[in-house]
Amino acid sequence: MSHASSPRMPISRDIRINGGAAQHVIPANEDSGAAASVAAAGLVTVMGFDRNDVLFRSDKVGSVQWRDSKGELVAILIRLKPDIWGFCHKGDDDWAEMIGRYGNPDS
Repeated sequence: MSHASSPRMPISRDIRINGGAAQHVIPANEDSGAAASVAAAGLVTVMGFDRNDVLFRSDKVGSVQWRDSKGELVAILIRLKPDIWGFCHKGDDDWAEMIGRYGNPDS
């Protein structure tokens, strides 16, 4: 099923930070290679359910945060160095310390 044939699929993906200006927009029907594999140093790609559903792509990602259905921060993936990532979640002993250092609980 293509994106265009589904009335529930959005026409574009709009990534906003704290309600500000769009940081990166990828049209859902873009065939110009947005979904193609890209080999670049430090590149982070956020995918939808389909391998061709690219939601966001950037080499400037420092952390990725997950929230539950209530909007509460429950996990964070942190880029510590260019090729070293750390992961912590709400049940970890050092959760409060990691959120203090790397988290953004108000986003």
